[in-house]
Amino acid sequence: MGKLIKAEFRKILSTKLWWGLLLIALLIAGTWAGMLSSAFGDLAAELSRSEVMRLAGLQLNDISFSVVFLTRAINIATIFPMLFGGLAIASELGRKTITTSFLTAPNRAMLLGAKGITYAIWGAIYGIAIIGAATLGIVIGSGGDHLVGFSTWLAIAAAGVLSCVLWTLLGLGVGALIGSPVGTVIVLLVYGLALGPISDLVFTGMAGGDANVAGALPNGAANGLTGATAADTLAGEIQANATGMSKVSSDLLEGFQDTARFAAGGLGSFGLAASAAIFFTWAMLFLALGLWRTQSRDIT
Repeated sequence: MGKLIKAEFRKILSTKLWWGLLLIALLIAGTWAGMLSSAFGDLAAELSRSEVMRLAGLQLNDISFSVVFLTRAINIATIFPMLFGGLAIASELGRKTITTSFLTAPNRAMLLGAKGITYAIWGAIYGIAIIGAATLGIVIGSGGDHLVGFSTWLAIAAAGVLSCVLWTLLGLGVGALIGSPVGTVIVLLVYGLALGPISDLVFTGMAGGDANVAGALPNGAANGLTGATAADTLAGEIQANATGMSKVSSDLLEGFQDTARFAAGGLGSFGLAASAAIFFTWAMLFLALGLWRTQSRDIT
């Protein structure tokens, strides 16, 4: 297995795809984070006059609003590890090179297992890089204001890395099912950029902003990983720093959490643990189906 994993790494590093998609992901994450945090200055005055802030007796500097921008940038950039994973098996099937891979491996199951492990590692690499770029964008765009604490940043980073790993594996499964690199890219882009976000918006609108079926779908659950962390962080800071907390109803605080989750991109999502479990299930389902389809393909 170790030799097969090394072979997969050599195969990936011999192409331009890994760094091409990674470079775009870094640019997108850094730019979005920088733009959102820079634009926050225009919204700061309005936020400081919000009902939650006023009733709780909070000052703007008490809340690390940049956590929302960080999670938003991460969620947007995860489409690139998804595409990277999607092309893993699909491109080999399209070029017929998977025949040689199968013939040189002890068996198909070991080769496919090595691919899964390799791309999980690459998903983590993408996640770490994306989080680094988004963090740098936040620091530059905000000028150092409203930054998250290290423990919060670490929680967001862990959720972001997990999200990238699972998106990579889900993409790998989808690509293996479709078997065509062009078809895989089209399907993943349509879902990631249009169908997923639109369905999240529609279902959340129908549910009046509460957690709903959108959070049980791949896009909503994935965004909920980081979005729920951001929302819980902001709610915790309100509870910890508020001087007039007795005047803030639980419904108002819950509404603030829903708004934060919405801003982070986690429309209709559930809590962190539920979102992680749901998205993990989706990723493993598509991965298992894709690997099973590849295992049973006639490649002659």
